[in-house]
Amino acid sequence: MPKKSNTRRADGRIAVQVYLGRVNGKRQYKTVYGKTQKEADQKATALKAKLNKGLDISGGNDTFGAWSTFWLQSKKVNVVPEHYHLLESRLAFFTQRISQQKITSIRPVDLQPMFDELSICNPHTGKPSAKKTLRSYHQILVSVFDYAIDNRIIDFNPAERIHLLKTAPQKTRRALTKEERRRVDEFEHRGKTAIMLLMYSGLRRGEATALRWSDIDLVNGTITVSRSYNYKAKAFKSPKNGKSRCVFIPNKLVQYLKQIPHKSENDFVIVSAKGTMMSIDAWDRLLESYLFQMNYKYGGFTCGLHTNEKIPMVIEPFGLHDLRHTFCTMMYEAGIDVLVAQEQMGHADPKTTLNIYTHLQMEHKATNISKLNDYLSE
Repeated sequence: MPKKSNTRRADGRIAVQVYLGRVNGKRQYKTVYGKTQKEADQKATALKAKLNKGLDISGGNDTFGAWSTFWLQSKKVNVVPEHYHLLESRLAFFTQRISQQKITSIRPVDLQPMFDELSICNPHTGKPSAKKTLRSYHQILVSVFDYAIDNRIIDFNPAERIHLLKTAPQKTRRALTKEERRRVDEFEHRGKTAIMLLMYSGLRRGEATALRWSDIDLVNGTITVSRSYNYKAKAFKSPKNGKSRCVFIPNKLVQYLKQIPHKSENDFVIVSAKGTMMSIDAWDRLLESYLFQMNYKYGGFTCGLHTNEKIPMVIEPFGLHDLRHTFCTMMYEAGIDVLVAQEQMGHADPKTTLNIYTHLQMEHKATNISKLNDYLSE
């Protein structure tokens, strides 16, 4: 018996109807099209297969932009505002490019160029994206498609077939050396309080910004971290993991802070040159000035600081987060238990602290083996 042939439409295509079932007592159909009878039949067979799997055929026309919005809404109540804004910002990179594309039609070949683009130039920094950043973008995209799978819209996650650039730069934090820490202890600069505080307490920038003198107990040597300042939301909030913590600070920081004058316990501990709360620009200017003048003091220059002669950066610069990493490193070197260090740092997951400790342990082993090699070579 010959196979049934459908009538060719005026536009040259052949249409095949697929029965979806009854909705409100009415029979529902979906029409698929093909340039040939074989192509139309293949599409109809694929559609029936999806129906048999329980996929939502009516949602097949939804765009990536729509489902990314649904996914974001599901995250809003489960993550802290700062993390939500990060998800929103990074997801926007994809929605700006494939927002109107049907989520059922997206293939790995549609996604790979975007990650290649990110590898070459991050839209926020203008520089190649670090491996950790690429993994974050990738995980967000995987999660959006997984959300569509959970809702029976698609049965395949195209983002899982993406290849991240292996040569992407690995952004790492560094700890200040003992010599650099000695310089911080003795170097006088208007930013000394900020640098000392971050290095000997491990506070994050937002936590240090929100810190008031009433949060510091110089008798018992503790700092209560109960809030942080969110620069994107322009508001005070709970610390990063949503919990307050008590940080025990070393005697060296206690003795230093005792010498710092302040008018009221409600005053911010760290203030700008104008005496106001620290902005992002104020932090940048403070660190830039601090490093520039420290470089001049310890760089062995003979010219004057304010001459026309350009002063190269001789000492190795550091970032604010490097100071936090330094605090964690000092706790490791002092033999402090990893769970205690986790509480001090305010890490929500002990694995985060453990990973730092493991990395430091490997560095320590490598240094000692190097000493053995030097000894044997003699």
